[in-house]
Order: sequence, then structure tokens, then C-alpha cells
Amino acid sequence: MKTKHTKLTILLAALVLMLASSCNQEEFSNPPIKGERGGSITFRLQGKRQPVSYATIATQQENVVDSLEIYMFSDRSAESQPNLLQKVFRVGSTDLNQTNADLETTIDVTGRTGKHIFYFVANGKDNASSLANINVGATTEEDFRERLTDIQADLIKSPLLMTTRQEIVDIETPTADEKKVKLYRRVARFDVENDASDTNFTIGNILVENVKQQGYAFGDATGTPAQNLATGKHPMIENNDPADFNTGTPVASAFYLYPTKLADGQTVISFEGEFMGERRIYSLKSGTEIEANKRYILRVKKVAPNTPSLTIARADWEDAGGTYEAEAEEDDMEIGTFELTPNTGIKVTGKTYDITDATANATLTIPVKTYNKSGTRADVTYIACGESDLPGFKVESTTPILTYSAGYEQTHTITIPKVKKGDINIQVEIVNESTPEQRDTIHIVGDHYFPNTRLKPVVFGGVTWAPVNVGATEIGNSAELKHTGYYYQWGRNKGFVYGASGDTQPGPVTYDQGTTGIYKDKFILNANTAPFDWLSQQNHDLWRGANAQGPCPEGWRVPTKDEFELIKTAYGNAYNSTVSFTDNYLKIKGEDPGEILYIPAAGRRRRDTGNSEDNKTLGSYWSSEPGDEVYATRLHFGTSDLQIDAVSRSSGHSIRCVQD
Repeated sequence: MKTKHTKLTILLAALVLMLASSCNQEEFSNPPIKGERGGSITFRLQGKRQPVSYATIATQQENVVDSLEIYMFSDRSAESQPNLLQKVFRVGSTDLNQTNADLETTIDVTGRTGKHIFYFVANGKDNASSLANINVGATTEEDFRERLTDIQADLIKSPLLMTTRQEIVDIETPTADEKKVKLYRRVARFDVENDASDTNFTIGNILVENVKQQGYAFGDATGTPAQNLATGKHPMIENNDPADFNTGTPVASAFYLYPTKLADGQTVISFEGEFMGERRIYSLKSGTEIEANKRYILRVKKVAPNTPSLTIARADWEDAGGTYEAEAEEDDMEIGTFELTPNTGIKVTGKTYDITDATANATLTIPVKTYNKSGTRADVTYIACGESDLPGFKVESTTPILTYSAGYEQTHTITIPKVKKGDINIQVEIVNESTPEQRDTIHIVGDHYFPNTRLKPVVFGGVTWAPVNVGATEIGNSAELKHTGYYYQWGRNKGFVYGASGDTQPGPVTYDQGTTGIYKDKFILNANTAPFDWLSQQNHDLWRGANAQGPCPEGWRVPTKDEFELIKTAYGNAYNSTVSFTDNYLKIKGEDPGEILYIPAAGRRRRDTGNSEDNKTLGSYWSSEPGDEVYATRLHFGTSDLQIDAVSRSSGHSIRCVQD
């Protein structure tokens, strides 16, 4: 069969901005046409053939037909068989003939009899490419009705996709009504109405978040979207001329959407602009079902002198009225998902971060979205500690930036060091600058245990002292490692245990040999070579300056001679109520009531033999200072005496760290 002639018309209906009752379909009224017998059917539609140049605020194009396809299916329902595609009639723009307000097209159906079903698709070429992938004689009507539009990549523009389904009971004798075609647009239209002089709100931009990127090419008038249709980003609708949205007159066709639902977690429409001198956003999350071929009027109204509100009214495409309204929801600050990197050793309970057992520095990232450009600030309160108790702790905040997700987004980044100088309780409040009563609270807490123990440091003389020796984990006076800790030769960071044998090496040796070389694990002896150092060429800065940490944990260091002098001064010339020696411990009262600093008489290892001696009778503790630049300074105490003196550096003594 050949296509004899094609004529097609659609009338551009005038937009009426007044209240009117809504209806479910767009009606095209036409004068009746007599049924035509023979091998052709002439369909009549209303509209315009000539395309109109696109503008952001589109009106006249909404009824333009730029191309037309007619898909003819057989009706096999009586045989309980699927209806199959029989023929496709394609009409180009130049073939459309306009007669007055009508477009007509005539199709050749020679040889066809009985009931047939027709699908009309206007402007499908650039809107529904899925319709090209069909096969005459194989594609079923059921499959055809499931075809989707193209995925939206930009603002939906005219000419709009318009479709409908039409049944003809007897293709040889079609009735006048069967030949009148009612096309339905497959998108919803959104108009904007705001009187800035009344609402005090001047619309700048419109943001539409999480839109349906596709819709069905066919279906009933509502076009309710399936849940699994793709969602994505919608381009921002920019208002380059403030008069467009803010004069109180509805702005026609600000934008179009595929059928969706306005609700939390689904599509949200937001206005960004100036309200009472403040740049902010108001969002509409009404729960409204957005239907195809419907018009929605987004209105800004004043509910109080300082409070605007958004409403939405639903109407027929050609009407400005409607009875459905929903108030906008206001949620001015949204805290996103926190990200802790890394979280090694940090215990997280809700928004409390316990860093007691932290083994690494961490970063806590807090994303925030507000509906005002003032954004949020992060207020820090040191509840049970001071700024110096968690050195390196800081909060950094970015400037609020308008993003497409309908909000001003910013990030607060909290740097959490693992090293603590006291018990930690820090409160960080994220406060809305525009509405300060809106806030969210985060706590950083931590007990101040000495690393690898459950023992708290003791403050004496303004200095925070470790509760045990380096290498020890418990307070006790036995010769076991857990009580005594390790023994060190001055300037070496390798520790040795009490009572060991076979771990010695005659010296002196070079620095490389004794630290990273063949003798790094050996206790270096020096009985005869002055100044009796383990090191062949002395270095007086091994535990000073940048090396002050020595073998102490991070955040701790080897004490200075002056810090030992604090103990010596409190001792005076004899043990007393502040500094005493009992139960094989040097016991020093801390500054906090009830706290005692226990320093065991752990003994030492000899420089000449490496033998261990004097456990429970003598305590010998290195300072970081080399004394007379030959020997090294130590704190030395026993059952009846306490002194600060200098001894050879190859001797093995204990280390009691202080907080850096």
C-alpha cells in the first residue's frame, strides 16, 4: 500500500489565566466529519504545524506538531492473541497541511477490515527513540505501551511529545468521533507566580532535585511513573530577568517535568533568592503526584510579615485555576553522613567519638546543607579540658556554596589527634547562622591513659608524668618486664630486659653499628675506654631537641634535668610526706588529691658486664641531658637517699617519660 496524502492540524489553544474546574484530559473539539468508505481514513487534529523558536519561557510551542507517526495494530482480542503492529505511517513536517485551525492527515488502509487500534505520536523523533526499535508483524501492543521516552539530558523543550491511543471498531466505516484525535502531552507544565512587593521574596533561580529522567510514551492521562524509572539531575532554571518571576503575574511554562511525585526522597522543587535581604532557599516537598498533561502553578505567598510560603495548585493545561494546594515544608539545616578517616581505635556511639584507644590521627568530615546562604558555623567548647590538652585539634569550615541539590552546601572538617595530655571532653556545635536555635552537637571524648596501658598519668610540679616506665604496663615492684620496663643506654632507643644474658657486645661501636647495623640488638659494653660510652664518637644531642622523644611514645619525651630537679626540691634533704620511699617505690604525691606517682627501684644493668643488679633497692633514671658533656645526667635514689648526678652512658638505666 502507498500513502496517498497526508494532512495534519493542531490548534494552539489560548492560555486562560483564571479559575476553572479541572479535568483529566485535554479536549480538541472539531466539527463532525462524515465517514469515508474505501481505502483511506482522514484524521483531524487541532494545533499548529509551523515550529516556533525555543525560549526559556515557552508558550506557543506546546501545541506545535513538528512530526507525526501513526502506528496501526490489529485487534486479536477475540482470538485471545496479542495485538500485533501492522503498519507505521510517518508524516514529515513539510507534508502537514494546515487548513484554518486544523491539521489533517489521510492514511491508506486498503484491504483492511474490522477493528483496529491506532497510536498517534507527535514530535517523537527527538523525544522517544525507543519507538524506532519495533518490527511490523512482531511488536505487540503490550510491548509498545511500555516504551519510554528518551533520557532527559537538558531542560525539556518544545516541541513536546504528544501521544494518544484511538480505537476504530470498523476500519471501513469509521465514525466522526473515531476520527477526532485527542493528543496528550507526556510532560507536566510548571508556571510560577510571585508578587515580590507583597511576599518580600525575590526569586532568583529554581532548582529541581531528583527528577524522573524518563516517562512513558503512552498510558492514561495521569502517566503515573513506575518506581524503577531513572532519576537524576535537572538543570538549574536561571532567572536572568527578575521581572519574569516576581511581578505577581503567572509566568507561563517556566519548565516541564516527566510524571513524578513531590516528596522527601523524591522530587523536590526549590526557589533560591533574596528574602528580607538574606539569600536563602525555600523548598516544596508537598506529596503531590505530578501527572502528565497537567499544569501546576507554583505560588509564593506571605503567611506572616517575615515568613514566605510556597504552594502548588493543579489545573488543566489551559486553566490557571485548581483546588489542590500543599504548604511547603521548611527544614533549614540538614546534617549529612559523617565520614571518619581512619577510625582505627576510635569508638563511635551516635555522635560521640571516644578517642581513648586511638592509634592514629583522624579526620571527621561533616557535610551540611542549609537553605540560607549564611550557612552554619562550628562552635568549639572545651568542657573538661583546655585547648592544650589535645594538641593539634582544629575545626575548619568551607564557605557555603549553592549546589544543584537545592541547598547551600559546606563542609566542617575536624582534625582529631591521637595524642592527649589530659581527659578530653570537647563539644562541637554546628549552628545555623540564620536560625541559631537550629544546631547539632558532636562530642570528642577520651580518657588520658598512658599508651598501651589502662593507667592514667600523674601531674606533679606542673609536669605530666607517665604512670610506668617505658616498656612496663603495670605498677609493681617485681623484676618482671611488666613492672620494671626496659633498660636503656643513654641515647639509644633500643631497650633491654632485666636479668638477660647473651645479649652483650664489647664496645665502643659506631653510631650506625649500634642503631641500625650488626649490633643494634646488643647491649654494648665499655669497661675500660674513657669516657665509658657505648658510642665510639660521642654525640650529645641524641635525646635532645628534635630527638627528645627518644624511646617514649608519641607525644611523650625523656625528662630534662630541670624536671628531675622538681622531685629533688620536694625531697629536700630527706624523704617526707611528699616524696617518700616505701615498698621498694619512690612515691610522689600528685597535684590531684589521692594521686600517687609510683617510681619503682627497678635496678640497673652494668656497663662492664651487662649484668642486672639492685632491683628493689636502687632506682636509676636517665634525663635527656648529657651533664658535663662527657657523662649523662640521671635521677638516682635508694632506701635512704635521692640525688641527681652524672654517670657513664654505657650503663643501662630506666626511663620515666613526661608529656611533651
